[in-house]
Amino acid sequence: MIHVEALDGDLALVSLQRPEKRNALTRPIVEQLTHELRRLAAEPDVRGVVLAGAGPSFCAGVDLHEFAEGTPDTGRLLIGALQHLCATVRRHPQPIACAIQGHCLGGALELATCCDLRVSAPEAQLGMPEVLLGIPSVIDAVMLGHLIGVGRARELLLTGDFISGETALAWGLVNRLAPADDVVSAARELLVRITRHDAEVIAAQKKLHQQWLDLPYETAVEYSVESVIDAFRAGRPQRLAAARLQKP
Repeated sequence: MIHVEALDGDLALVSLQRPEKRNALTRPIVEQLTHELRRLAAEPDVRGVVLAGAGPSFCAGVDLHEFAEGTPDTGRLLIGALQHLCATVRRHPQPIACAIQGHCLGGALELATCCDLRVSAPEAQLGMPEVLLGIPSVIDAVMLGHLIGVGRARELLLTGDFISGETALAWGLVNRLAPADDVVSAARELLVRITRHDAEVIAAQKKLHQQWLDLPYETAVEYSVESVIDAFRAGRPQRLAAARLQKP
């Protein structure tokens, strides 16, 4: 259900391959996706990842069968698997860009918010419809408040309504718009602007940004100071600044 292929040499395209079900997530699919992303994190030749979905939709969220046939025990396992997937994405050393067309709902939107970048088709439908199924949105739905503010996050979470890709751009939920057939290419172009930089500094910046979200303000500031010192120990600023000084 998960397909991985090279994209422009140092990028990887990871795609959900269940188009007949709008790439709806089951626990085995979530676990497989987590496994593939963790595997790519250990690949030194992979500089960035595009996360996409085959067919007309990125992902319609969790398969309704997981709810209709669920129990408290299976529900706990499913939420645990989703939590592990989202944490893997947030802490991934390589930048991840999500390409969104069609539907991006519920757990799929949580997954998208954990990516570094999001590109959406203007007519895509994004939303958190869990309340329609009698459950609250949990785990990484918390990222919505960071991206679009508390008021708009509560609107999505409490109404279950969908917003278009155009509205998502206006709200700051996505970074770019592109035609549905071009969202992967647009996501790739954004990643190329990141991967032209040193891989270690990108990984360090990603780690720092996650700490800014996780830690109290003053603690996050202290951590960031040490990251600069670590960069000097590795010799990166010396090497890159000297190279710039040599340019005419």
